[in-house]
Amino acid sequence: MNSKNNKILCVVSSYHQYQAYIQTQALKEIKDGVVFIITPGLMKMDFGVSSDRIFSYTYPDHKNILHRYVFNINICMRRHDPSWGRYAWFSKRQKRIYRILSLPVLNEIAKFIFLKRAEDKNLFELIKKINPAVILLPSHVYEGRTFEIIRIAKKMKIPSFLIIDNWDTLSNRTIFTVKPDYLGVWSKQQVEQAVSWMGMPNKRVFILGTPKFMDYMKPESRLQPSPYPFRYALCVGMSDQFDELGALKKMDEIIERRNIDLKVVYRPYTTQHTRNCPDVFFEYDFKHVILDTPAKLYYKRSAAWHVSSKDGFNPIYSPDHSYYPKLLSSMEFMISPQTTMILEASLFDKKVYILAYNDGVHSFGPHWAFNQGRYLFNLERLENIRMIYKIEDMEKIFTPGDELKQSVLPAQASEPIDIDYFVSKEATANYPANLKRTIDTILTSL
Repeated sequence: MNSKNNKILCVVSSYHQYQAYIQTQALKEIKDGVVFIITPGLMKMDFGVSSDRIFSYTYPDHKNILHRYVFNINICMRRHDPSWGRYAWFSKRQKRIYRILSLPVLNEIAKFIFLKRAEDKNLFELIKKINPAVILLPSHVYEGRTFEIIRIAKKMKIPSFLIIDNWDTLSNRTIFTVKPDYLGVWSKQQVEQAVSWMGMPNKRVFILGTPKFMDYMKPESRLQPSPYPFRYALCVGMSDQFDELGALKKMDEIIERRNIDLKVVYRPYTTQHTRNCPDVFFEYDFKHVILDTPAKLYYKRSAAWHVSSKDGFNPIYSPDHSYYPKLLSSMEFMISPQTTMILEASLFDKKVYILAYNDGVHSFGPHWAFNQGRYLFNLERLENIRMIYKIEDMEKIFTPGDELKQSVLPAQASEPIDIDYFVSKEATANYPANLKRTIDTILTSL
């Protein structure tokens, strides 16, 4: 690094981020220059640096809420975009309020007031004390602290480098309150989203891959012992509303009727939005479906769809990443609504049957997501993907042959694409080196 000040401030806000960036050694190439700001719940974790380079800070909840108001105003301002569906989730009362607050001129006044009240002088003083050359900010979605730090960075003329955590963060989860100076993304798909949707300059967007999948790039990841002594298909659940039990019962009935030598291993998402149907899985209700063993630790442990701030630092809600290669490499195939594990299965060259049908009880289920979620566009062009648009078509999953192969593709979209479009394999495999090279580029440009 050419700058005299090579200090890199990295902000770690959750146990999920601790796993993704610290446990994976994603920062190992820049470790000597890193100073951390972390949430108090992570203070007992090993960051691999001396304690004088770790600062604990709690961003006040009421300021986080103020940022959320700004986020909601921005959502309302984009409500007419057919591929941005979060406005549809607002209650009638929220729609009335935010339509007013999003009116021309008034939206600027409202956002100014909210952001003025959200200013955090203590956080400003802490960053001033650290005096970093660049600020590295992994982002899951719309954390108030993240955008407050970007605002502080701009005041202090420190470059901010936002790292995208999730597949759908750019297209489905967030609207930047303040644009970061630089952006680190997974792939070409997210570059397109960052430029066309977020208005980021192309030259300031860098493909880093994702550290969560680094181990998948190693040849030995495909040679893991199976976690189960039988043939199985993996069924992965999601947090959004969907009748997963109805899907599982359909699979169970088909396997029983056809006398197939196969079990379904059900791996529910760690948290679930409240559903308008029975949604508690009991193994005794099924003959051929079991709960994934690690899932027994977290399943239905949280009282709400979101994990409480206390439980959010409990490792049971963020299962050990070393388990996934065993689970994915040993399965026969995967069945899932829209989840990031579709990409994980694709990296293992496993066939994925995507449940995209209307379950009849939820307005915002997978059928809605596949019409609205731009991160899902082109997914059906992956050669391992098979789409299930009607629950009756689930029968075809267990039928010899490949009746679902490319049958739903329009002629103009029939050309296959590689998983690399969604997750850069080369960048992911070399994430630590790519991150260092990018930060060097940022610091050299100062």
